[in-house]
Amino acid sequence: MGGIEEDKHYFIVMKEFTENRKKIQKGSLGYCTRSENELSAVVEFNKKTIKLAKVKQEDLQEISKDEAELLLEIQDMSHRCVLVQNENLFKSISVLQINDIVQVKRNRVTWVGIVKTIIKSRRDSGLELNGLLFRVECVEGGDHKMKGRKNDKEVFINAGDITCASNTKVGPSHSNDKENKLYSNDTEIWNKSPVGSQSPSLSPRKMGREKSDEISTSAHSKISKHSSKTFNSTLSIPGQNLVESDSIALEVESMVEVKLPNNAIVYGVIRWIGIPEGHDSLWAGIELDYELKDASDGTFEKNRYFCCEQNKATFIPLRNCKPDARFSSNLLREIVSSPVPTPVKTIQDNLTIQEDVPPVRENEVLQLMKGRMKGIQGHHNSCYLDSTIFSLFAFTSVVDSILHMPGGHSEKIQHVLREDIVNPLRKTGVVNADKVTKLRKLLGCDTFTSAEKDPEEFINVLLHEVLAVDPLLKIRSGQKIQESYCYQIILEKDEKLTVPTVQLLLERSFLSCDLKFEEIPSCLLVQMPRFGKQFKMFPKIIPSLELDITNLLNNTLRQCFICGEVAEYECAQCLLDPTLHPGAIKQYCITCNKQVHSHKERKDHQFRKFPYPRDISAGFPFPRHRMELFAVLCIETSHYVSFVKYGPSKHSWLFFDSMADRIGDENIPEITDCPQIGDYLLMSEDILAYTDLKQLDGFAKRLFCDAYMCMYQSPRMCLYK
Repeated sequence: MGGIEEDKHYFIVMKEFTENRKKIQKGSLGYCTRSENELSAVVEFNKKTIKLAKVKQEDLQEISKDEAELLLEIQDMSHRCVLVQNENLFKSISVLQINDIVQVKRNRVTWVGIVKTIIKSRRDSGLELNGLLFRVECVEGGDHKMKGRKNDKEVFINAGDITCASNTKVGPSHSNDKENKLYSNDTEIWNKSPVGSQSPSLSPRKMGREKSDEISTSAHSKISKHSSKTFNSTLSIPGQNLVESDSIALEVESMVEVKLPNNAIVYGVIRWIGIPEGHDSLWAGIELDYELKDASDGTFEKNRYFCCEQNKATFIPLRNCKPDARFSSNLLREIVSSPVPTPVKTIQDNLTIQEDVPPVRENEVLQLMKGRMKGIQGHHNSCYLDSTIFSLFAFTSVVDSILHMPGGHSEKIQHVLREDIVNPLRKTGVVNADKVTKLRKLLGCDTFTSAEKDPEEFINVLLHEVLAVDPLLKIRSGQKIQESYCYQIILEKDEKLTVPTVQLLLERSFLSCDLKFEEIPSCLLVQMPRFGKQFKMFPKIIPSLELDITNLLNNTLRQCFICGEVAEYECAQCLLDPTLHPGAIKQYCITCNKQVHSHKERKDHQFRKFPYPRDISAGFPFPRHRMELFAVLCIETSHYVSFVKYGPSKHSWLFFDSMADRIGDENIPEITDCPQIGDYLLMSEDILAYTDLKQLDGFAKRLFCDAYMCMYQSPRMCLYK
């Protein structure tokens, strides 16, 4: 589908950029036009449109006008980008017709409905676009929670509300190359967009359908009349077109489940469909979610059909494959498949891995863990535990010692945590709810099996009362050493602090309470200054990517704030002095301390002398002790989720929600990649302080506004723990 109408080339901003001091948000829509030798670009900006002089290929992705109109009604700009990146779903939505079946997720409720009308909702005067909405009649799962009128099962939704569409086939493109190019200053900046060049035009099929095509008012009769039309599919195979009437919309990249001879259910993705040598029917080559003993690397009977890791490929007649039931509602299963027997336990349900599995490597994370039904499945208020375990173990080994440390009160709990949860999570990318329930029942308190808890409460019970692990933190307060597993930031409210960093909050908290780390911790779990699950001292907090704890260590070399020599004194009152550099800890050598406190406004300051190692020569630069952020637990009201860093790249961030969706009685966990978080975390306090919350990316807003606990590790020290 071309992106041109009257020489307009529409695009979506896929990477935030700045032009003429204006920050163009990721997910913004716009278009380029050319008149004679001049180029102008128009793009969304703060609910208005502005003209740009330049656009860059790497920041944008071309889309058609029809696709832009689909995206216009999605208010969350980050969701627009997520949808565009999900090419299969985006293409499915772009060819929806009246009477097609869709799965909708709204307000955490998933339901199934039938498209009744497709309408143009409004016109954007700046971009000259109409928004597109779907009027959908609910037939299962969500009518009691819908936002429409009372006793009315029909509701208007946008493309962002659709999580699955029955019409998954997209015809080949016939657009020419000329219609798929944008220019910047006489330079071609991209070729055909994969999405824009493959989707057929929406307008003819949307406006050309007659109402006589509608089906009867009975939900079941509607679905039965149209199930063959919407779910039977022509399978696209290189070099041939084959129809498999017994298969339900299965094609390459479809997620499927297969029953093995031992009655175990395995899951995977179809990588190849065709007729293998020596056979006369369609077979599927499937890349499995995890290894099987008798699986291959993509070869079948000495012929290679695709490539994958060893022991992760299996081949099976296509008629024996079924759509992955984990991603379909009960109604969709009734539509697309014959009656199934009583469910059998899946391999994941019974999976126990005794051999140690290291944290998932950065280059394998997205393939193994990204998607729905990934991570740890939630069950009965378990989100506090799910998000904590996932954050502490999925991609780091900083607390792996607790999995093997002898002498705990309960080796059984240690075995369950290690062999039933951590190892399977790292090996297969998913842990079912029954494993977590097993752990909760062993914690020794009935409230852990069903009640809402806080992460620090779970950490303290698990590490201290159950496993008897040495405290993670040793903190000096005067002459006493306090031991703990988490540190709660405590400080008085400062109205001048609008968007503080964790670095600043930790330093102020330590100084105000006269605390110092007795030793460098391998793992530092910092609770944000908030009380209960709702009251927050600050509306936004920036999780520091690095924590420099040099100045918070007892008996270590520190530099003078002014001259850089060895410091011997520090002053908490100077911290708030507006004439000195704001924020930094104020510590001085003998000379500078005398000069600073000779000022008439500082003569009453209560500075103090601190110890430092006099037997160590002070060389420049002084050694710094830094810790790295690896996870942030967040809570908005009563549900915990986590952002987790899975590698050294600044963009290696995932979002994990153990209860992202619900089908029947089962929660659906989901892991989403959010690389943009790395860019937001590099924003300065000043920029973020004046950023409208409504303009933030949905993930960034949740990270900054709902941070509950930030987790840091010292890669150097964890080697000794």
